[in-house]
Amino acid sequence: MPKRIRRSQAKSKPTSVRRSVGERADVSSSSPTIIIPSFCTPEPPLVDDSGPSDDLEPKNKMRRLDTPQSVTDEDWQRDFEECRVSWEVEGDVEGDVEGFVGMIATVSRFRSGKSPHSVQFDLEYGDVEGDERTASLTLVFKDVEDYPEHYYLDISGLTGRLQKRLSRFVRIYNLDIQALVVKLLSALQGDDEANGGRPSSVVPDNGDPTESMEDLDALRASQILSEQEPPDMALLNRHFTQAKSMGYRPGWTKVSDFWVYSLSIPLKNLPIDPNTLAMWDDDLVEAWKQDKRIVLLVGVTSYPPKLDGMRYWLGLNDKYKPSEKVCTLTTRKSEGGMPPFFTSIPLLGQLKFFPRCHKLRTDFGQCWAEADAIGLDEERSRTVFQSHERPLKSLKYDSIDPVTKGYELNYPLCAFWWVIRRFVNAPKCCLNCGLPVTVPSLRPYVCNSPLCVYGYMSLGLGPSIEHVIKTEPEVVDLLLSFAYAAAQSKARMDLPLQLNIDVPKACTGSHDILFDLYEKQRSALAWLIEQLPPVSQIKEHLDNGGHLKDIDAPAGSIGVLRWVVGSCRAYLKAAKPHEGVQNVPTARPGEDSGCFRQFLFVVGSPQQESRFKEEVEKAQKNDKNCLQYPTLLAYHGSGVENWHNILRTGLDFQDTANGRAYGHGVYFAAESSISMNTYARANTVQRENADFVISKATALVELVNVPKTFISHNPYYVVGNIRQIRPFMLLVQGKGENSPAPPYKGALFQHDPKSAMKTTFSNSPLLVAMPEKLTPATFVDNEPYDITDEAILSPLPPQTFFTRSDQARYDRLGRMAPPEDTSLVATRALSKEFKTLVRQQENGENLPFYLDREGDSLYCWTLELWDFSKDSRLMQDMKKFDLRSIIAEIRFPSSFPHSPPFMRILHPRFLPFAQGGGGNITAGGSVCNEILTSTGWNPAFCIEAIVRDIMTNMTEAIPPARLDPHGWDRPYSMSEALEAFKRVAAAHGWGIPKDLDKMTTKQGDD
Repeated sequence: MPKRIRRSQAKSKPTSVRRSVGERADVSSSSPTIIIPSFCTPEPPLVDDSGPSDDLEPKNKMRRLDTPQSVTDEDWQRDFEECRVSWEVEGDVEGDVEGFVGMIATVSRFRSGKSPHSVQFDLEYGDVEGDERTASLTLVFKDVEDYPEHYYLDISGLTGRLQKRLSRFVRIYNLDIQALVVKLLSALQGDDEANGGRPSSVVPDNGDPTESMEDLDALRASQILSEQEPPDMALLNRHFTQAKSMGYRPGWTKVSDFWVYSLSIPLKNLPIDPNTLAMWDDDLVEAWKQDKRIVLLVGVTSYPPKLDGMRYWLGLNDKYKPSEKVCTLTTRKSEGGMPPFFTSIPLLGQLKFFPRCHKLRTDFGQCWAEADAIGLDEERSRTVFQSHERPLKSLKYDSIDPVTKGYELNYPLCAFWWVIRRFVNAPKCCLNCGLPVTVPSLRPYVCNSPLCVYGYMSLGLGPSIEHVIKTEPEVVDLLLSFAYAAAQSKARMDLPLQLNIDVPKACTGSHDILFDLYEKQRSALAWLIEQLPPVSQIKEHLDNGGHLKDIDAPAGSIGVLRWVVGSCRAYLKAAKPHEGVQNVPTARPGEDSGCFRQFLFVVGSPQQESRFKEEVEKAQKNDKNCLQYPTLLAYHGSGVENWHNILRTGLDFQDTANGRAYGHGVYFAAESSISMNTYARANTVQRENADFVISKATALVELVNVPKTFISHNPYYVVGNIRQIRPFMLLVQGKGENSPAPPYKGALFQHDPKSAMKTTFSNSPLLVAMPEKLTPATFVDNEPYDITDEAILSPLPPQTFFTRSDQARYDRLGRMAPPEDTSLVATRALSKEFKTLVRQQENGENLPFYLDREGDSLYCWTLELWDFSKDSRLMQDMKKFDLRSIIAEIRFPSSFPHSPPFMRILHPRFLPFAQGGGGNITAGGSVCNEILTSTGWNPAFCIEAIVRDIMTNMTEAIPPARLDPHGWDRPYSMSEALEAFKRVAAAHGWGIPKDLDKMTTKQGDD
C-alpha cells in the first residue's frame, strides 16, 4: 500500500560518512576533542570521496574506472551514490521524499540502470486527486558534461496521462539527481508548475570570476556550503528590531540542519473583532480567550534568506515562540507540533505565491491589493513575468506596509505581515485561490469558481472539512440526515454532479459507475450516506490522528460527506446549554420525538446576509422604531426532506405545499406549536447510522421589523420579499432526552413591545438567550525573550578591527607558491567561504582571526590568529614576546571540499610536545588533528568553524600550546611541517589525504 500520508522518518546513515550536527568528532585521547559549532555545520553530503563506506554492500560500490573521468562525471556518480546511500535502510534502498504540498512518497530499489548515466527506481505516491499510485521509472541522463547545470533527460516507465505530465522534463537546468526526483514526483502528484528548471544567469567574461561561480550555484558541494553560511547577525539584529517596531515578536531557533525565524502576535492584538472570530470558528474564540498567538515559522538555511528559498509553517502557540521541540515536530508535521487553526492551511497554500506578490509590490510598484490580484492569478502572472507586460504602478499604498517603511528586504517580516493581512481580510477572498470574492461573506469560504468549488468538495482544498467534523459533529450529523431525507423523497435538491463521485458495484448490482452517469442518482446518494459510520465514530477517528480518507466507507461515501458539509454555505453551530430558546419543555415519558436540539445560524449564505443587511438599513431610514428593534422573530415549519435545500438556497415560495390562503409568500407563525405541530411534517425515513434520529425541524427566523410591508401580518406573517428573511435558529426534534439547561447568562433577544403579534413558545413568552458578546481587548505581552533572542536583540558589541602585521614580518616567512591544481567544484566552494569571511571581517563581526584578503590564490589563505583567551598560557607568552598574532597558512587541494585542507603555523615557533608543548601543534608547526585527515574530514565542515576550534584547542587542550622561549622568532619551513604531520597522523592511525603532497611540495621547499 503506498505510504502517501506517512510522515518522513529519520533514516540511519553509514557512520563513516556522516556526523550529526554538533556531534563530537571521534579523536584519540591524546588529541583534544574537536567540536564543530552548530551554526557552521550544514547537512553534510552522504558520501566520502575517499571511497564507499565499509557497511555498504560490495555490489553497490562505485566502480573504479581505468580511464580518467571528467569532473562532471564524478559529480554525477557522487550524486547518484549520495541518493542511494540516503535512501538505504538496513540494506534495502528505500526512503521518503516530500513532494507537492507536503505529500510524502516512498522511493525504493534505487539503482543503476542498464545504460550509462541512468538510474532506476520504484515510486509509491498519492496525488492531489486522492489516488494511490505506483510507478517504476528509468531516467537516462544525456550530455552530462555540464551536469548539473544543464543536461538532457529521457524518461520511461509511464504511459498515457502520467507520461504527459513529465513532458516538461527534457532539458534540465540546475537540478541534481535528488532535486530532479522531487520535481518529477511533484509533477506526478499534480503540480502543474514543476519542470526541469531554468538556466542560470552567467556573469560576462570580463566580470569577477568568483562572482560568476557564485551565480552558478549548482554543484552539490557548492550547494551545501552556500546553503549553510553562518547567519549575518548584524542583519538579524536589524530585522528583529524592525519586527518589534511593527508590533510582532521575533524568535530564532536552530532545528536540525536549518534555522527557524518565528514571528508572532497575540490574537487579541489583531485589528479584528472577537465576535467576528466567533462567526468563523469556536476554536479561534477559545484561542482568543486564552491569549494565544498566531505564529509563523520561516525555515531558512542561511541569513539573509532567498525570497523563494523560505519554507513556512503556521499555527497557534501559548508563548511568543514555540520551544525547540515544538518547532521540530511542527516542521516534521508530527504530532505535538503547533496546532493549526481555521484558515491556516489555506493561508499556507497561498504563501507559495508570496514571492511573486512581493516582487510585484517592490519591483513593479504595485500596492499589495493589486500585487495579490496579479500574483495569485496564474494567467495574469504569466502575462507580467513571462510576457514582460508591466502593469501600471499603483497610486495608493498601505500606510503600515513594511515595504513603505523601508523593510522590503526583511522577507520573513513581509511574509508575516502579508499572512496577517490576509487572515484579517479572509472573508473578502477565496480561501482556495486567494482572489477577491464577488460578494464578501461574514465567514471565509471559497469563491464560486468551478475549480475552487471542485477543489474544496473533492480534494479538500480550502476550509478543512475534517476540522468541521471535529468541532461540530452534531451539525455534520444533522446535515447528513437532511440530505438523506431529501434523497429518499421527491423534494427539490441539487445533486453532487461533476465531483467524480464513484458509485460502487455493491450499490448498482452490476459494476462501478460515475455518479453523474447513473440513472438512480437519488437512491445512490442515499445508499452512499448509509455506508458512512456514525459521525461520532468519524470524529473519534480524526481525534486519534486518523485521516478522513481512511474511514471504513467507500470512496464515494467520503465524497458525498465532503459535498454535504461543503455545499452548505450557512454556518450552523450547536447551541450551547446557556444559548437559544430557554423555555423548551422536557420530553415526556414514552415520547419518541420529545427531545429538542437547537442550532444557531451564525452566518447565512453570503448573498442572503448581504441582502438582509441592506433591507434592515433601508427600514431604519424610514422607521425610527427599527433603529431600536430592527428585527422580530417568527417560526417556519417544513418537512425534514426540505431542509437540505433550504439551508443552501434560503426560504422561498417556489413550491406550494399547504395552500396560500393569506397571499403568495413565505409563511411564518408567531406561536411555536402552529409551525411545529402542523407544518413541520414528521420524518418518514430514518437514517440508521445517525447519532441523533430526527423527527421534525422548525426554523426560528429573523424578519425585518416592518410587518406592514408584508403580504399579510395577521394571523400569520406572509413575506413576499425574501430579502427580508434571515434564519436565526433551527429547532430539531428527535429521539432522546433533553439535558437540563443551566440558567442563561448574557442578554436576551429584545422583542418589539409595539408588535401586534407577540412571539411565544408553547403559548409562553419566548425567551431566547443570545450568544455571548465578547469585548475587544488588548494583550500586554510581557513574556521575556529567551537567551538566544535576547542576544540577537542586544546592542551589537563595538566593532573590533584587527590591523595586519607589517610587511617586514611577512617578508621573513619565505612562503612557497600556492597550489597549482584547481577544479571548478573547489573554486566555487572556496569562493563562497572566502567571501563570507571577508564580509564578516569588513562588518567588524569579531572574528578571532584576520584573513589576508590580498592573497594570490583562493587555494592558499594566510591568517593571523589573534583573539585568544586573555588568561591563557599562550596569550601570556605572546605578550612576553610582544606578539600581536600567530601567522598561519591554510592550503586547499583541488578535491576540496571532499578532501581536507592542510594548515600550518608560519610564525612564531612553538614548543614541541616532547618539551611541554601541545594544542595539536606538531614539532614542525603543522596542525595535526583527526578532523584535518581523510579519516575525520567531513565535506560539510566550514573553514571558520575549523579555525575557531583549532584556536580553542591551542589554549584549552591539555597540555596547551606554548611558544618556544628560545627559538620563537624562527619561522617554520614547509618540509618540517609536512614531515611532522605525516609522523603524527601515522602514529594515531589517521589517513593521510591523497592530495597532501600535491599542495605542499611545488617549486621546491623554502
